Amino acid sequence: MKETDIEIQALIERYKHLEKFVSERLHNIFADSGFMIHVTHRIKTIDSIKGKLERKPNEYSSIYEIYDILGFRVICYMSPDVDLAAKLIADNFRVDWNRSKDKRKIIDARSFGYLALHYVCALPENESELSDLWFEIQIKTILQHCWAEIEHDLGYKLEFEVPRDIRRSFSKAASLLETADDIFVYIRKSLNEYRIKIKQDIENDKLDELFFDKITLAEFTSHNIAYRNLLNEIAAVTNARILEGNSESQLPLINFLEIRSFRDMVNLINEEHDLALKLAQELLQDSEIDELASTAAYHFLFRARLISGSYSREKIREFFMLTTKDEKLIENNTKKIIDMRKELLGLPESNS
Repeated sequence: MKETDIEIQALIERYKHLEKFVSERLHNIFADSGFMIHVTHRIKTIDSIKGKLERKPNEYSSIYEIYDILGFRVICYMSPDVDLAAKLIADNFRVDWNRSKDKRKIIDARSFGYLALHYVCALPENESELSDLWFEIQIKTILQHCWAEIEHDLGYKLEFEVPRDIRRSFSKAASLLETADDIFVYIRKSLNEYRIKIKQDIENDKLDELFFDKITLAEFTSHNIAYRNLLNEIAAVTNARILEGNSESQLPLINFLEIRSFRDMVNLINEEHDLALKLAQELLQDSEIDELASTAAYHFLFRARLISGSYSREKIREFFMLTTKDEKLIENNTKKIIDMRKELLGLPESNS
């Protein structure tokens, strides 16, 4: 029996209500898990549904047998994330395992863009009046998604539609993208292993051969005892809560001050501890600041070094030019350092 356009439209309207519900649930479960993903979705039109019935009369005798009228696409960054995302989906929706497909098991160099998990899902039974509606969720990596989109744009679908030499080019491109997918997984694994090693080195005070990059500085900021002690003392001035911040912006300042290793950084903390804390007390004691970024101690340490070091006015200006393009602010900060040098240490302005 072929349903009328009115019946098809009524079903589409039900799916539109389901679309909002499922979209919100997917957003929530992935946000709570910390996943870096992108979710898209679409609902088939009346013409698309009728076309599918006409093309596949042996497979579908009714619109109620079509399970992909509503389709979601979950795009992960790395291939291992596909299985993790799939588990979250299975934990939050019913999955029809008989109609779901794991197309990653296809051994075909030209199938890269289609190597996705296809889950046929529904809401848990009795949860909603929409629990009888089935929909599809495709889960794939971002490179698989890009490949599928390019194939679609080129209009390539079946083997006999494309000459043999061009099919070979498709196979080569698919192979390159799959290799890139594997390499990105290896890079992420290596970075995680590197981060673990750096954390261990910092905790074991193996600092002499530890140099600055985004990961090492973040781990030092989070785990070095000398730095955290100073940070806690600064926060205690106003009983502020410490929020873990992004330390990457400190790298140009560290380089400018010629701090070459983390042993140098610990030496800086030891040498400038008292002055850095004094600067923090003068700035914060009458404030109502109740939150401090974990990078706050660098702010005071570096200014303490500018005060106690033999930096000329021009070099101090260069330092602040790394933090702002506001000429007035650069000049004001430079003047403060010069004045503090005279006030706190009785040192004249350096010409070096």
